[in-house]
Amino acid sequence: MTLLTDSPALPRWLDELKTYWKDDGPRFVHIAKVAAALSLAMGLCMRLELRTPATAMVSVVIVMMHQQSGMVIARGFYRGLGMVCGSIAGVVLIALFPQQPLLFFIALAAWIGVCVFGAAYYRNFQSYGFVLTGYGTAITAMPAWSNPYGVFDNVVFTVSEVVVGVVCASVVSAVVFPQPVTPALYASSRRNFTNLLSAVHEMLGRATAVAAFDTFLDLIRERAGVQSLRSGAVFEDPSIRLHHHVFLDLDRSFLDTVAWIHALHQLKARVEAEAHPRALAAVGELIGALIAIVPGEGQPEPITLEQVETLAHALDAFEQSLPAHLGRLLHSLADLPPQQRQFVATTGSALFFSIADLRQYCRSYIDARAVDRLPWSRSVIHAIRGIGRTRATANRMAALIAGTSAAVAVLLVGSAWIASGWVGGSSAIVAVAITSALFALVPNPVAASRQIFCGCLAGWLAGFAFNFFLLPRLDGFVLLAASIAIFVMIGSYVNTFAKTSIFGLGFNIYLCFIVGISNPTVYNPSAYLDTGFALLAGIAAAAAAFSILVPRAGDWISAQYLQQIRTLVSQSAQDGDLDDLLYTFELSLRDFILQIASAPADARVDRNHLIGWAFAALEIGRAMIQIRLDTEQLGERLPEEWLDTQTAWLAALADVFAAVTPQAADAARVATRRALDVLPFAQHAEVDTAMLTHCRMRALLHFTDLALQDETLSLWQSARQPA
Repeated sequence: MTLLTDSPALPRWLDELKTYWKDDGPRFVHIAKVAAALSLAMGLCMRLELRTPATAMVSVVIVMMHQQSGMVIARGFYRGLGMVCGSIAGVVLIALFPQQPLLFFIALAAWIGVCVFGAAYYRNFQSYGFVLTGYGTAITAMPAWSNPYGVFDNVVFTVSEVVVGVVCASVVSAVVFPQPVTPALYASSRRNFTNLLSAVHEMLGRATAVAAFDTFLDLIRERAGVQSLRSGAVFEDPSIRLHHHVFLDLDRSFLDTVAWIHALHQLKARVEAEAHPRALAAVGELIGALIAIVPGEGQPEPITLEQVETLAHALDAFEQSLPAHLGRLLHSLADLPPQQRQFVATTGSALFFSIADLRQYCRSYIDARAVDRLPWSRSVIHAIRGIGRTRATANRMAALIAGTSAAVAVLLVGSAWIASGWVGGSSAIVAVAITSALFALVPNPVAASRQIFCGCLAGWLAGFAFNFFLLPRLDGFVLLAASIAIFVMIGSYVNTFAKTSIFGLGFNIYLCFIVGISNPTVYNPSAYLDTGFALLAGIAAAAAAFSILVPRAGDWISAQYLQQIRTLVSQSAQDGDLDDLLYTFELSLRDFILQIASAPADARVDRNHLIGWAFAALEIGRAMIQIRLDTEQLGERLPEEWLDTQTAWLAALADVFAAVTPQAADAARVATRRALDVLPFAQHAEVDTAMLTHCRMRALLHFTDLALQDETLSLWQSARQPA
């Protein structure tokens, strides 16, 4: 009887073990691959008689901080490229300033500052190339500074060791239990599509008091993650690189769809507050017809490809029937005032073009999963044309501050080295360069500084135990590789968790760096302790520079973010070249929104206010660009005075974002209403493409008026207050 009662215990135990392995199994596989790649790189460097296998070991742990093979290869590619550029820069500095400490450190600090600026300004793996260029210069130049004639040999050995590390990491990641990034890319894109459709129901089908900012921020964050995965997938799957234009179309239609949903959400709230019951019912009928064909309501599972194809066909049919449907509704409301009919016309035109963007999103989504069936020749042409057309960048002032902070930290440590004659000063310079470059890539350098300092300290202590207690007792390469792998596996395991990733990475980097496996091995406890202290001092100097010299959180830096957001509207949207302007404008604002959302919390910064400004800039700037495009399309069909009115309207909106005064906001509202008067509502019931474009222009003007009345912006609120 006892056996029968206890018999389910074993199956339960097995189920729990399977669940645990499902969650943590990939982590154990990953750390085993890191250990294998590390041992392989160390063994090859010793066999090739390179001077410092530790450089290859550091390369392995850095590029394998990601688990997916494509991400490892992408990071390795830019690491190798950055190290070559950094080595060349190191040779140039040594050649220009031999035996000139002051000039050398000024030039080195300026160069590292420029590289950190580039790392903070550009996004994805391109920024990692700047990171490596910066501290690659320090790694190359510092050991050879006192012996300029040895710099070439140092470059050859360093680049060779880095190449060995990168190749070993890439091969092991791609061959041994590979975890391809392409399935993760498609899965992430699928979740993002599902959440976008859910947002349609949430924003348009439910109560209007939904926290719209939070919903759209989540969608934008997810899309940025998808793009990051695609940056790695292009190194893993050539078809993704070849059909890059398909994924660019996917990003473009996603941004357009999100912008239209946000605009419709704002319009729906306005209609519910001001519209006549009959107009409100007509608006509800139009929006309800869209919601009825969009899946996602109460759907826990991600959308399938078959559902996307069905949705695309349904959107085609809905788009074809919408003009006639809208015409009937407008005809039935002929007795209502034009303002009430405008609510319906604005909703209908917004729906028409949002359906077009959503349909294009569906088509691009389907094409992205059938890239092997796309014409090869056309794909090559698109791929060549798309090179360099898109570029994700950050706030210039924030990047400049990061570069200045790095340069100041290098100068401080260099000055202390020169003044004191410190033996381990070169290690401190290297630590400053590495830490400053790392801080340029994280949203919160202060929190990252604590983790990397603790990681370095733990790596220093663990390395001391390994170097002076364990290493003298080891006999042969197998024991050496197994022993060092145990420490690295611990750091790699910690690195797989988001909250402790920087701690684990810092532990591995500085463990390999400070242990300094070399040919031959050197037993020098005093030099080891001095190097460890130098590394900690360099990290502390970089952390102090990033924390004290204009911290990333605060009033001033927030004002710089706001200034650049305003500049996008006051300059680019008003008179920028229309070729691909709409997409690049939306992409820039998306990146700014992500930067603001990821910045460290600070009581002095009203993050919601900044995000509100960003969405207002998105609405108004997008309206300015689209109306300029529609004006070119309609041409002579528009009233004669429209061009002058449009010019005045664009200038008024640009003044709002340039001057930021209540008077400018009032003038912008007057100019918007003047534009609505010059572009009258079409009285005829016939609905065609020209009429819908005409209605879209009025809808965008209407959306602009709504944005100028947004109560979340203190400027608009003060502008409406009576004198």
